[in-house]
Amino acid sequence: MPQHKLKASRKPVLLSDVAACMQIIAPLHLAAAWDHVGLLSGPLSAPISRVLIALDLTRAVANEALRQAADLLICYHPPIFKPILDLRIGGDQPEHLAVELAAKNIWLYSPHTALDAAPGGTNDTLSQLLGATVCGSLGCATTTTRYLKLVTFVPQSAVEQVAEAVYRAGAGHIGPGSRYSQCSFRTAGTGTFLGDESARPAVGKKGELERVSEIRFETVLPATLAGPVVAALKQAHPYEEPAFDLLMMENPPENVGLGRLADLHTPLSLTSLALHIRRSLHLLQVQTIGQNNQRLRRLAVVAGSAGRLPLEALQRGETFDCLITGELKHHDMLALRAAGLSAICLGHAESEKPVLTTLRDRLRQQFTALPISISRADPTPYAVCSGTGKK
Repeated sequence: MPQHKLKASRKPVLLSDVAACMQIIAPLHLAAAWDHVGLLSGPLSAPISRVLIALDLTRAVANEALRQAADLLICYHPPIFKPILDLRIGGDQPEHLAVELAAKNIWLYSPHTALDAAPGGTNDTLSQLLGATVCGSLGCATTTTRYLKLVTFVPQSAVEQVAEAVYRAGAGHIGPGSRYSQCSFRTAGTGTFLGDESARPAVGKKGELERVSEIRFETVLPATLAGPVVAALKQAHPYEEPAFDLLMMENPPENVGLGRLADLHTPLSLTSLALHIRRSLHLLQVQTIGQNNQRLRRLAVVAGSAGRLPLEALQRGETFDCLITGELKHHDMLALRAAGLSAICLGHAESEKPVLTTLRDRLRQQFTALPISISRADPTPYAVCSGTGKK
């Protein structure tokens, strides 16, 4: 899937910078309605000197973050999902670990289903590793994201510092998956103002009518980022009271889906495909559902737990030969088999972990001087036991 190239950053990195970059990689409006994604703890002004990426927040991962002196822990699964009923420190439940880390200035961010649906995200990564070509989304859900247009007026000498500030806060991105960045429109003009005796003008003198060569600067932003973008504008703008407008845009809905449809270059039997997947992802085992005499070409790819998404897609008329997912419930397996379809279950964590490398690499592209690593203390929560053994 096409991805826009992020401009590398050389300035001190703030939590707001990483959050804005994550919004580009995994736009939060793509997340499932039931999910709890985005920045879960921490002030936007917090400095970030090291980032650790993990699938889940466990005691081992928390200890690793402390050993590495990480300031930010990006957990794919949201550590804070249900309402927190107490603020205890010392427990091993994710919500208690989140409180413990916050007390030590280690902040949390979770992309989860936003990353699943995003171009270049969880399911695109998995499809690519399987050697399949993505041809569409599975289970398209129409979402409408509210966008705003920011219009402000800046002296010519300060326009670049203002533009960079609002871009860093998350403005200026257009296209599916924020394919284009630093988008703006600029026109030259003349601004006038007359400051009274209490004014402190950055340009000219109080009590005198001033005419200043200015640039009308326009850019776009998700409505959810209005607060951080306006704060960045005011901080970077040289005027005591910068003038600006936020105008609602009438943008069409996006068609996105949490899964992907992808085609194999050569049809394979169920057994051959399962063995290919085991080798490609270095897995000890996979589960298969279906008959081996089928030739499989079109895959439905849903990392994690597919749930009812594939069956609902079939009811809408979408077609595929085999579902690739992390796990399925027993009765969903039966329903797929009754529909004459195949499925391969890789394991929940096994199907999601590949995207951690993708996420690390994209963040490194943006923050070239920032240490960013994947947790080594984040194994799957189970072990595979094979062999018959002896009494």
